[in-house]
Amino acid sequence: MARAINEDFKELCSFINSYDMSHILVEDEAKRMFSSCHKKYYAYLLITEEFRPLCATKGGLIEPIQYSYLQESCSDVGQAFFMTINGCYKGAKLLLRSSIENFLKSICFDEDNTIVLTKSVYEVFDKASVVNVFSSYTSLHNSLHNEYAILCRDVHTSDENHMEAITSLSHFPAFDKTKCKEVQDCLRRLLSTFITVLSLKYNDEYHKINYAGKEILNREIIKSFRKKVQNID
Repeated sequence: MARAINEDFKELCSFINSYDMSHILVEDEAKRMFSSCHKKYYAYLLITEEFRPLCATKGGLIEPIQYSYLQESCSDVGQAFFMTINGCYKGAKLLLRSSIENFLKSICFDEDNTIVLTKSVYEVFDKASVVNVFSSYTSLHNSLHNEYAILCRDVHTSDENHMEAITSLSHFPAFDKTKCKEVQDCLRRLLSTFITVLSLKYNDEYHKINYAGKEILNREIIKSFRKKVQNID
């Protein structure tokens, strides 16, 4: 038995030493998928970093705990993006669910600080629905709620289409273009919504971002909200 385990571990070490994802970039379609996701993720990183000074002092526009949740949401998205490249699609969806929850807690904390104590995600959504930015723009709240419901399917169903069989080294996750596209489509929609909500909630601060930064962000804001964010609607 010990010998079999040792041999299997050698195979694992060999797998790690030779791990290489460069083959997935051979197809132009894959490059376009990754490029589109990267642009939105970069924009989310950008606006998160631009808003860092808002919690730098006591009594700032963003409470430190709010910013921590925003950073955690950003981290969740980054890890999910990485996992889509590496074939871990169920794990990526779990992380995207976490990113939504952390984002809502960040956005809503200044109006309802009990939201960070709420264990039920659906109660988090209920609390979020009455804060100013979501009560004013209900479609943004509905969009996040719908995406969350879709992402939950992989946890709450035994449908074989949503259950990944990973039982040994020979069944480690592998890149699948169709599954990757499905998750990355969701990721892109979420990021557009996140960026739009932040730009609306902190609109005065958004307009203080330098021109190059705003140009990057404007491309990723949901099209129907761009004029509103720019205060020209």
